Amino acid sequence: MIINRPRQVDVIYGLGITPTEPMAPRKYTIFPSTQSSTPSIHVGLEFAYDHMSKQQDECLASFIFNKGFYSLSLYFYVGSHIKEEFILNRYFHFLEQLPVILNALYHAERFFFQKHPILEHCPIFLYVDSSHPLFEHKKCLGALYQYK
Repeated sequence: MIINRPRQVDVIYGLGITPTEPMAPRKYTIFPSTQSSTPSIHVGLEFAYDHMSKQQDECLASFIFNKGFYSLSLYFYVGSHIKEEFILNRYFHFLEQLPVILNALYHAERFFFQKHPILEHCPIFLYVDSSHPLFEHKKCLGALYQYK
């Protein structure tokens, strides 16, 4: 996933979603660009699994309300390759692009965050899933306002 222009994002709203509602559940499927460096983000009540590729290059994100607090959870899979060097390259490439992905998400949902500014300050948790335990982990990334 390479994103050069995070403020230019193609946003697709699923059934039951508007640019400002609902607050939760609100799930994002962030697709890598194939023709240009402009990402595409599907916003829905569920993830857009039916539009995902076999390479699983997509990043999934969702706002979650739990125990009185909101958080943004990001999910990325890095474990389908046989050789660890491919997994390592994919993992570091994703980490390199992560701030740009969050910036793209912020700009794609600017009207949503204007209406719900509290969500700009909720913690972001990254969950990396892998068939290799070395790469599987959970990490706190700060808050979304830091990626404007």
